[in-house]
Amino acid sequence: MGFLDKMKGLGKEMGIGLSAQEQYRRAYEKGVLLQPPDYSSAAKHFATASEKFLEEGNQSMAQHAQANAALYGLISSRDHSGISEVIQALEPVADIERIGSQDETIQTAPLIAELTALQYEHQAELSDSNANKKAEYAKAADGFMKLGTSPLQVAERLQLKGPVDKAMLRAFYCGALSDYYSALSVVMASPTQAHDFLQKAAAEFRQAMVTDWPKTVDDYIKQVSSKSHCWMCGREMQGRDLFYRYYPARTEEFHTHLLESSNEDLRMIDTPGNVTVCTVCGSAIENQADRYATMRANEVREWVTPILQAHNERLRALESMAHRH
Repeated sequence: MGFLDKMKGLGKEMGIGLSAQEQYRRAYEKGVLLQPPDYSSAAKHFATASEKFLEEGNQSMAQHAQANAALYGLISSRDHSGISEVIQALEPVADIERIGSQDETIQTAPLIAELTALQYEHQAELSDSNANKKAEYAKAADGFMKLGTSPLQVAERLQLKGPVDKAMLRAFYCGALSDYYSALSVVMASPTQAHDFLQKAAAEFRQAMVTDWPKTVDDYIKQVSSKSHCWMCGREMQGRDLFYRYYPARTEEFHTHLLESSNEDLRMIDTPGNVTVCTVCGSAIENQADRYATMRANEVREWVTPILQAHNERLRALESMAHRH
């Protein structure tokens, strides 16, 4: 083999001088089909192949290669902000190779639907508003539900939390999150309504077969559904640490007998050394205590300031005398 032949072989190995089709195959050989796969490399080769197909005037294959470049770029980076670009790249393409395969193809419509639902999830995660989270997760749940029992193509490769194999399980998961954030958005207006949303969320999390969320939701259900009367005003409140709290207080057995004899709510003193106080009464007490503390601090400041000033004047006088001597 001559020097030029060797240089041509080296160039081919580096991807120089490859045709568009060869570059396309190289994306699989040097990326997708490697063990472990190198999806970043695959994305670069697909992008180069797309440019070469355009140079050859093959618009269809250029779009096909660009769609793969976008898809494998997303999987490599796991940057959810790029999902919209992947959807845009997939839209002109009717069929595409299944992720990880060179020969098996799938329709892009279900893939676009999955990515759209994942985009709604991402928007929910970015939002600081419980109401917005509720709405975005609901849209994601609807999108996954329309895919039925179809397997998901992208979710697992993005290392998402929750079920990533079946669309319907993902739909239950997103529906549960929507109901959970629905509860958070209404709890300060109606703990009873929040309780209903949480019950739905708990059932959906179990349908989704996740193990981490049910306990969180069940604990919150207990908190939201708990009730007690306020020791101060006597009104019944629902929602521990939401509408009533335990405040330190000196309680004795006598107080239990007193409540029993008057047929009053024993939950007010069910924790030794504490009584339940509603947030209205509690905040009034705390605000008044803060106001009194501020007033006393100002009084002390007014009293002590002249004394400190006098001491400072004496010190300056002593320093002056010391310097003269």
